[in-house]
Amino acid sequence: MSPALIGAAAASLAALSLSVVVAVVLAHLAEEGDLIRRIRTVMHPPAKGQPPAAASLAVSVASMFAHLGEALRGTRLVSPQDLAQLERAIAAAGFDPRRAASAFIGVKMVVLLGCPVAGYLLGLLITRTALAHLMVVAVALILGVFVPGFALRLLRRPYLKSLRKGLPDALDLMVVCGEAGLGLESAVNRVAREMAQSNASVAREFAVLSQELRMLPDRREALMRMGERTDLEGYRRLGSTLAQALRYGTPLTHALRVLAAEMRQERMVAMEEKAARLPALLVLPLILFIMPSLFIVLIGPSILQLMNNL
Repeated sequence: MSPALIGAAAASLAALSLSVVVAVVLAHLAEEGDLIRRIRTVMHPPAKGQPPAAASLAVSVASMFAHLGEALRGTRLVSPQDLAQLERAIAAAGFDPRRAASAFIGVKMVVLLGCPVAGYLLGLLITRTALAHLMVVAVALILGVFVPGFALRLLRRPYLKSLRKGLPDALDLMVVCGEAGLGLESAVNRVAREMAQSNASVAREFAVLSQELRMLPDRREALMRMGERTDLEGYRRLGSTLAQALRYGTPLTHALRVLAAEMRQERMVAMEEKAARLPALLVLPLILFIMPSLFIVLIGPSILQLMNNL
């Protein structure tokens, strides 16, 4: 193996280790921003002998990156459009958009500057030519640019999947609450409490919606903010449906029941589409693995017997 390939592989390992740091920091911020976890912490405070959470290493690292990100937020390196887009992406991943965005900016800046430096130092040790050294630094720079965003997308994927899966059940619970005579705020709060054990992601979004319905002067704005925060079509439709129901005075239970049925039908259609794609996806494994084995079993004995006769 050439020194350039060895350097590129080492730079890749360094970038992957930094991506693990990104995931740990963001996961810790998600736990810190979880409303249910905060409530449980207040209801069940830690014992006196336990060390405070602020003294842990994860909190110190997260605070360091958050302070660096706060310092970079007001500079020209981060435009308001990019910052708003980053906050929407982080909110869609289930994190506190304000604090996690600052920490993510700090982590991204450290990774962006640290990967080329690590690639340069690594190239001095393992490469012999200037071209190979430049290749190692270039690979490290590319990884430093793309690894933080890739780590954020990996963290978003399970959260968004959980939100899609739990929305029809949450709508059914809202229908039951509406038929029981509860108002919109009480129904949302009740759904957040009932979904806390079965689907924590949906419970978190409905808990945030419940708080915004109480604090914001216009309840329709809170409903629209839920769709923007999750960046999912189902939650946008839910927000617009509830906003129209509040505006025109239509019954909430009927609108929610129709919306839940439509979402379940869409989920069934999506599953049928995946099932319809299975034959096309199985063609390559069939050609590479199943057909050669079948030919060996069927034709192999005849070929061996023919070779022995000849």
